[in-house]
Amino acid sequence: MILLFMLAEFCLVIGYICKAHRWKLFISVYEEPSDSNLLNAMSIGHALNALFPVRIGDVVRIIWSGRKLKNGFSLSLATVIAELYIDVITVGAIYFCLSIIGKGGEKLQLVAHIYMLIFMVVIPATIIAILCRKQIKKMIIKVASVFNHKIEFRILYVTYLCIASLKDISLRINKVKFIVFTIGIWAGYFTSYMALSGFFQQYGIHYTTSDVFTELFSGSTFYHVSYETFLIWVVYLLLPVVICGIISFMIRQRENEVEVYRKTLPQMNQADRLAFLQTYYMGENRENIQSYLEINRDVVVVEDASAGSNASTVVVMKNGGIFYRKYAFDEDGVKLHEQINWIEEHQGDIPLPVISDKRNEFNYVTYDMPHYSGAIGLFRYIHTMPFEYSWKIIEKALNDIKNGIHEKNKRPADEAAIEKYIESKITGNLRIINDNRHIKNLESFSEIIVNGRQFPTLKYYSEMFEKEHLKKIFSGDYYADIHGDLTIENIVCLSDRSDIDSADYEGKIQPQNYYFIDPNTGNIHDSPFLDYGKLLQSLHGNYEFLMMVNSVRIDENHISFMMARSENYGMIYERFKQYLIENFSSRDILSIYYHEVVHWLRLMPYKIRKNEKLAVVFYTGLLSVLEDVRVMEYGER
Repeated sequence: MILLFMLAEFCLVIGYICKAHRWKLFISVYEEPSDSNLLNAMSIGHALNALFPVRIGDVVRIIWSGRKLKNGFSLSLATVIAELYIDVITVGAIYFCLSIIGKGGEKLQLVAHIYMLIFMVVIPATIIAILCRKQIKKMIIKVASVFNHKIEFRILYVTYLCIASLKDISLRINKVKFIVFTIGIWAGYFTSYMALSGFFQQYGIHYTTSDVFTELFSGSTFYHVSYETFLIWVVYLLLPVVICGIISFMIRQRENEVEVYRKTLPQMNQADRLAFLQTYYMGENRENIQSYLEINRDVVVVEDASAGSNASTVVVMKNGGIFYRKYAFDEDGVKLHEQINWIEEHQGDIPLPVISDKRNEFNYVTYDMPHYSGAIGLFRYIHTMPFEYSWKIIEKALNDIKNGIHEKNKRPADEAAIEKYIESKITGNLRIINDNRHIKNLESFSEIIVNGRQFPTLKYYSEMFEKEHLKKIFSGDYYADIHGDLTIENIVCLSDRSDIDSADYEGKIQPQNYYFIDPNTGNIHDSPFLDYGKLLQSLHGNYEFLMMVNSVRIDENHISFMMARSENYGMIYERFKQYLIENFSSRDILSIYYHEVVHWLRLMPYKIRKNEKLAVVFYTGLLSVLEDVRVMEYGER
């Protein structure tokens, strides 16, 4: 008789171990959990669920396991809900089969009918949830938005995890192991129930296997039985907890702490995480959201370092190091793939970053660059270091790019390419600019007043944009390989080179005190003058300072906004003008300044799409540059 009881306990422990391993499959989608932690949580939870009328055991299981999960209680809650969903379906199916074959008494039949009612609610609710998921998400975000940001984030995060984890589990879980462990669970359970039933009957208590099953899964307690029977049930349920505790202690002695894990949300910053969840629940860019999670599933996003392009840049932590990760979707991904090819092609010509972890998928492209400890953007360097230091880096960069890539593939300008350049980059963008409702209103005036300073509106410069005039300006250009986006922010300075791995730069130019990033292909008119025009956009047009403007006031033809000014920028601009005079003819310099104008025109549609009112700030930058170029060309305003 005692052997039957021991067999019942042994098989129940086997069932718990299989169930803990199946639960681990769910959690392993995001991180590698502790086997001992899950086994303890599982055994305690099951015992409490059987002994108490409400499922307090599941709450204890969530808390017990969640305190040791790197993704916290939210992941524990989401995976327990996923498990409970599967168990409700499984137990209900077992009850249905037992009732069909006539096993068990009235109590089993009653419980079977209760589960049938649960099925009638759960299954249609599941179908409705799938079909109406967009509406449900919008309802969730409306409810969450009523609360403060902290509570809003918690509501969105937990519900997101419940939705995302079910989807991730169904896609990523090892389905063979899932089936094996599920069979192991119920094989262990039913063998245990049969052995316990045999023990009861030998003890003189009438319990069939179906009776044991019904007692455990009907949600009732054992208070209606005799004191002796109650003690047997208590020992049966609590002894496995002790056994599992001993097993988990032995496992824990051999376990190593695993630091690498996938965060359920990759962002480190709470505001960034909330912004992502709000976008997710609004149903915007659904495919790109899933791709974003796929791109960053094995890293921690420390910071969003995106600038003024359609490609995004984030600072990530992975494998104990910090990297810049660039990614873009769809057509922008095609451009980013061209950028990868350009960097790899020219790493023997000029200082460029090493590319790693590049991926070219069906709707996105991504690659990583090292984040050197001594690296600092040239914009910050200019404003923290002596002027001469900054100019020496810029001068070296200019000479390196002039003697490096601007000498490659040199050829005369192509008239057809010039016409295409004028139509797509100038005429086409002017149409987009003039369609903006704020700019259209401003263009009804002959002049606008920007922070107290008068500027003629765009129509005043119409003759400068005439096709024949532009063809004459650009006809003296020559073509070569170019960077294409040589703004201040795309030159990175190095104050410390100790963490640069020379092995990464075998056969390439290793950065000394700077390197270039983010080239732009697809310029049509591949003249080196575009590179100098881009640098003018920073130093002459104050592009980086305009990027810092976050609000603008428009009152008829009066525009006002707060913008910082930089004495260092002004000094470097004067030195850069001298550099141009020393290296180029007056005709070439005029073409370079016209290319700066074109860069402003190319920027405007992107700014209009992003924020049509704030785009007016960059419109004023365009007008300021146009005024100077007109004076340069005609000697008058």
